Amino acid sequence: MGTLWTASADGDGSAAALDAALDTVAALERSLSNWSPASELSRLNAAGGGIPSEPLCAVIDSARALAAATEGAFDPTVEPLSLAWDLRGAGRVPSEAQLVVARDRVGWERLSVDREHSRVELHGALLDLGGIAKGFALDRAAAVLAARGVAGASLDAGGQRLLPGGEPCSVWVAHPEQRDRAAVCLVLAAGSLSTSAQSERSLGHGRHRIGHILDPRSGRPAPTHASVSVFARSGTRADALSTALLVLGRERARAFAIAHRELGVLWLEPDGTRVTAEAWNLDVAAAAPFVVLVPTNSASLARSPSLP
Repeated sequence: MGTLWTASADGDGSAAALDAALDTVAALERSLSNWSPASELSRLNAAGGGIPSEPLCAVIDSARALAAATEGAFDPTVEPLSLAWDLRGAGRVPSEAQLVVARDRVGWERLSVDREHSRVELHGALLDLGGIAKGFALDRAAAVLAARGVAGASLDAGGQRLLPGGEPCSVWVAHPEQRDRAAVCLVLAAGSLSTSAQSERSLGHGRHRIGHILDPRSGRPAPTHASVSVFARSGTRADALSTALLVLGRERARAFAIAHRELGVLWLEPDGTRVTAEAWNLDVAAAAPFVVLVPTNSASLARSPSLP
């Protein structure tokens, strides 16, 4: 899935279980990836719909639900924009006319999922599951480990962590623009922490860099140097929501976190030589000297409505 996966666990049989979990990830990549024209997702896009396998149908169903929850800030139908910007190639800047054509084909509302008959119809849309597939694969890998009786395993997919139950553990989140520089330490229990930033992966185009996270509304890369980390019970949800909140920007990300208290959200914004940090529904255990932590208005959090 374009990143390095690591997994660790203790106990008898854990090595075989980890192999099985990573085999599951490899199988999901062959199904969910846009990088291969032979993948199941590529074939579904070419056909305009059909009856996908159970995992592909499940992740598409989750993607549609999360698109609705974020009012399209996360949108699995951004594939025309990914192609316009050549995000799986060297990268390019499309013309305004090309951007209009691509943007007109984007819209999660086009996507229909018949769960009873496991049928998906695209209605002219094209799917790119890059903003959710990694988290979904983490959840499926964790299910394989649980089925084999392996408890306490830790999975890391290029920075998105799936943490086991039991004792809380410390997790450091990196500087938004320097991934090898630790910025903020969080103490987390069971769940998944996903971080999105334009510095995670970008493409060169002349003297410019093209961020890989696109705003479905404008059709352009999200114009930010920040990072946002989302902690949720599932990897699927954390993955998609970290993408969505980066697209929404700090003010709307704050409002989303206040309205969804079951989520933990950390926003890191570069400011010269320093980084401003805001944490919502999370406790910051430690921060690097260059980090300025903005106090959270706990009263507003207490008054905010929970997710229906």
